Amino acid sequence: MIDTIQGIWHEYSTFYINYLNKRWDNISPMEYGIVLVVIAFIGWLLMRNGMRKV
Repeated sequence: MIDTIQGIWHEYSTFYINYLNKRWDNISPMEYGIVLVVIAFIGWLLMRNGMRKV
């Protein structure tokens, strides 16, 4: 049972890692800009919420 779960986990993780690597290698400039904006927005939210706790 555990061997089956580990095998499935390994198969799915390998597939998605390979898919994301291929996707990242073929990213367009607009998609890269979207990634940067999303990262900046998430960082801004985290910093804004962190200031409230102090």
